[in-house]
Amino acid sequence: MRSSHLYAVILAGGSGTRFWPASRKSHPKQFLKFAGEKTLFQQALMRISPQIGGSRIFIVTNAAYRKTVERQISSFRIPRTNVLLEREPKNTAPAIAWAAAKIYKKDPEAIMAVLPSDHLILNRKNFQQALGRAVGLAQKNYLVTLGIVPTRPETGYGYLQTVREKGILTVRKFTEKPSLSKANAFIRKKNYFWNSGMFVWKASVVLAELKKHLPEVYRLVGGRTCSAYMGSVWSRMPNVSIDYGILEKAKNVAAVPAFDIGWSDLGSWESLAEVLSKDKRGNIFKGNIVAIDCKNTLAWGQTRMIAPLGLDSMIIIDTPDALLVCSKKYSQGVRDIVNKLRDRKYKEI
Repeated sequence: MRSSHLYAVILAGGSGTRFWPASRKSHPKQFLKFAGEKTLFQQALMRISPQIGGSRIFIVTNAAYRKTVERQISSFRIPRTNVLLEREPKNTAPAIAWAAAKIYKKDPEAIMAVLPSDHLILNRKNFQQALGRAVGLAQKNYLVTLGIVPTRPETGYGYLQTVREKGILTVRKFTEKPSLSKANAFIRKKNYFWNSGMFVWKASVVLAELKKHLPEVYRLVGGRTCSAYMGSVWSRMPNVSIDYGILEKAKNVAAVPAFDIGWSDLGSWESLAEVLSKDKRGNIFKGNIVAIDCKNTLAWGQTRMIAPLGLDSMIIIDTPDALLVCSKKYSQGVRDIVNKLRDRKYKEI
């Protein structure tokens, strides 16, 4: 997979509200340590750095995170000019368009791997193999998405409907967050994958699709040239995802199944609990935890002792200024708590 024309774009601008109270507005989940001694953002860099040198790694992030990003990339030899700072969130299409324009100007033959910074991938070797297969398809002018084999009827993910044509899995349809009955049907059909949000394509190909389907975004990034900082232009960008704006409309979309990569998008505390090592009763305890007769429970503390007793399928997240206690089945609702805190102008967000 190693190539002088292979680039990486790491998207690191998310707010991570569903991981409150550990994740905060000023320090979201991609900059936290959930598994190991490195943050999720640093782990994303480590997964691609053996194949892609620092000069070919670009990062798109919120301007508010600039110092955090610069501190966490210090050992990866990534030029500061490769850090693209958004003044406000505008979803994935503008972020990817900006990076594609920068990369194309540098290398018209570039292939770019677009990767989230806040996913957990435990099997690096299998991930790199899947990425290599995706690069091979991108060289044939496909827009490639990495698909995850579903393990349950998840209603919080997007799905890819695929069909095999001449040995290639082409994507026929995108379905965003289906109902439970549809998700069950998708799993039974075996040709559906979760949309991982990881993409590989030529910079020239995605720019051509942007010009066709999102001409305003294409125009605002300056066609195929742009500055290191978008300034006031950014506020005029449409707020649109790459999936809705490009992939659902394009005719040349292919999928590469990412088998056994130990993936989680970490969309909730429950999803983290699914991938971390557990004790014999399905518990995950981090911090000073003294537990009795608990099962399937995640307790995550910092300084104070946590003493759960007789709990089943619960989540406890303790920080110095906030405590979350909820059933696992309600973990997607943490975002609603954050919204309520924001509405009431609490500082603990």
